[in-house]
Amino acid sequence: MLKNLNSEQKNILASIRQGMDFAADIAHACITVYLASDDKRFLRVYHQSMPKTQFLQQPELAPGREVRISEEPLIARCLQRNVPLEGKRELSLGQFAGVRVYPVQDRRGKCFAAVVFDFSGVDDIFINVAFEFLKTPARPEQDSEFYRRLAPGDALMVVDAEKKIIAANSTARHIFQVVGITTPIGLRTNSVQINWPLVGMVLKTGTAEGKEIRLRGMLLAMRVVPVGGTAEASYAIVILRDITELKKRDEELLVKAAVIKEIHHRVKNNLQTIASLLRLQMRRAKADETKTVLRDCISRVNSIAVVHEFLAQQGSGTVDMASVAQGIYKAVLSGMAAPELRLTTGFSADNVVIPSEKATSMALVLNEMLQNCFDHAFTGRTQGAISVELKKTENGCRLTVCDDGNGLPPGFNGIPQSSLGLRIIKTMAEADLHGTFKIENRPQGGTCAEVAIPLGG
Repeated sequence: MLKNLNSEQKNILASIRQGMDFAADIAHACITVYLASDDKRFLRVYHQSMPKTQFLQQPELAPGREVRISEEPLIARCLQRNVPLEGKRELSLGQFAGVRVYPVQDRRGKCFAAVVFDFSGVDDIFINVAFEFLKTPARPEQDSEFYRRLAPGDALMVVDAEKKIIAANSTARHIFQVVGITTPIGLRTNSVQINWPLVGMVLKTGTAEGKEIRLRGMLLAMRVVPVGGTAEASYAIVILRDITELKKRDEELLVKAAVIKEIHHRVKNNLQTIASLLRLQMRRAKADETKTVLRDCISRVNSIAVVHEFLAQQGSGTVDMASVAQGIYKAVLSGMAAPELRLTTGFSADNVVIPSEKATSMALVLNEMLQNCFDHAFTGRTQGAISVELKKTENGCRLTVCDDGNGLPPGFNGIPQSSLGLRIIKTMAEADLHGTFKIENRPQGGTCAEVAIPLGG
């Protein structure tokens, strides 16, 4: 499609295409770029952009589509005569839309393309400034947020080089009426009534800028985009968006997040208090069985407290399970490993982020798996090895705890009713986490317990 164009003309078209979506919103018009076809009877569509600020009954044309010259005589004349032209197009019986065609020229003044605006009931200034924007070589910051597309409810104004407002859409007029200004047309942006120094700065520097401004109880996001010129701009496009409610919701969310973090912090403190009370009771207990039960309870309470500690720090609805798992791993090792046991340990974890509602169950599962190792794997032994691995899988994650201990007893089949720890793991894994649990002997000796859970979806 571009084989007959030189590099300068191709660069001009690329620059125009980069700004077409933004220009279509400014013009409230459909913009289509046409090129001459190899076949003199046809025109070829280079690109088309539809506006988000105006509904138009305009057929969408795909790039590369050929259109007969007899169907678009205005565009053909523009390409031949190298002058802007204006006319009307009948969209349906009795319904017409305005058409304005501008020639696209290279440095030698040769016309090699035409930019067509299809519009209905739009101020001419918006169309002229939109084409002026397209003619200006793309600025370095044109990929920034200042050039993002407009929303239907955005206020739009055009300011000339003298800082005078020369065009304003209905939303902009409404905003000015709120502050007691009947019409903004003719007012200067540096006047007492308005006082927007940012507009003058953009006109002078030719660089887009933005800021938030307050106006009679409204919070408005302002962005100012330069148009035309090389250093100083010929025009400035001023876009205002009412973000009052959005900011209010953001502030409410921040307050809620702070409250939730404080709740998690207090829950963690309360759980640690409970663990301390149980620890005092354990020291006073005389029977070994009672001490064992209280020790297990303390470990379970602390594993839940670790989750709430991370939630209090992060304040989000997700938890970094690798950090939680490492915290529980260290706590259980320091609290349950017998002093005479020489233990080789290993811990590895992928970056697994899980919903907070699943984190407590995962914490309890890991705690019980580790407790089970210390309760059974190393009985009668003075040395051993234990490893914990948290691994990402295709559909979720897998938590594995392995040891080189005594292994499962002969005839072990299923989970006995007497094993509270294993029953907790199975219930949490299957009922709460909707995953699977298995425990089996390792060929090289010892046992390996594995919980796999799905994530997402």
